[in-house]
Amino acid sequence: MSVIRKSELKGMETESLKKKLSEIEAEIRIQYSEIKTGRRQKSLKYKELRRVRARIKTFLKQRGIAL
Repeated sequence: MSVIRKSELKGMETESLKKKLSEIEAEIRIQYSEIKTGRRQKSLKYKELRRVRARIKTFLKQRGIAL
């Protein structure tokens, strides 16, 4: 997964943001389980995914969309 910029997120429709949020949360769960089982060290990808998730939630909240 590539880095998602704020400007890209701002231009997305609400439904697209919700879909992207669910994809990112699934990827976070995979990364987290790999970290906890010892197959992977904490990585920058995991950290970036968490940041993107927070950005998307912020944009949805600013648009008045409840999660």
